[in-house]
Amino acid sequence: MTTGTLPLVRRAARPMSLWRLEWLRLTRTPRAIALAAVFLFIGLIEPVVTRYLRNIVGHLSHGARIPLPLPSPADGLNSYVSEITLVGLIIVVAIAAGALTFDMRPGISTFLRTRVSSTVRLVLPRFAVTAAAAAAAYLLGTLGAWYETTVLLGSLPAGGVLAGVVCGAIYMMFAVAVTALAASLARSAIGTIGIALAIMILIPIAGSIHAVDDWLPSALVNAPVDLVGRQHLTHFIPALGVTVAASAAAAWFAAYRLGRRQT
Repeated sequence: MTTGTLPLVRRAARPMSLWRLEWLRLTRTPRAIALAAVFLFIGLIEPVVTRYLRNIVGHLSHGARIPLPLPSPADGLNSYVSEITLVGLIIVVAIAAGALTFDMRPGISTFLRTRVSSTVRLVLPRFAVTAAAAAAAYLLGTLGAWYETTVLLGSLPAGGVLAGVVCGAIYMMFAVAVTALAASLARSAIGTIGIALAIMILIPIAGSIHAVDDWLPSALVNAPVDLVGRQHLTHFIPALGVTVAASAAAAWFAAYRLGRRQT
């Protein structure tokens, strides 16, 4: 230290935990921005398409009259839910697969595995941070759809919209858990995405059995639309309970299988 100068104080570096590492990996790469942008864009654009669908169809039909009913506020939200269940789900599964297929890179896998006492400590932060990001993106997209629907089509009940967010966010958490399970079955990101999406497609097919339809996670897909109508959240309690339990079981089983895998 010289005269007339201020002492330099070195700031202590924050310890790098696996939770902080996963948070930085998500936020300091395009993953978080892409996730939020896709959900928000779909939320903002789908009610607009619903509102002006009659004009678009009339223009494309070159004067031919195609009767279409006037869109309702529920239709605006339904268009968002339908689109996000397809496009948004693929984005969530792809991001989760990138986080959970750490065995795809042997060097990184060995580095991580030799520094944790249990694979659960390695899988849990990746599962939880990705699931939280997917839930936040779903909320952001719903807020965008809610705003556009209110402006263009009419108001929606706040309680029903927020209850729908809960159902949609838990379904996205389930998708991340299924991806974790798929990552324990396949080593590559492409294989993990394929297995996860196949499982997510097969579950609604099983829902064709009426006796179990209300208990399956797929019952939560259209819950946001039903909840702004005449349905109540209590109707979806069985599906919510099964989805949370299945998510926990899938994440635990994934950690178990990954722990037994030879790198």
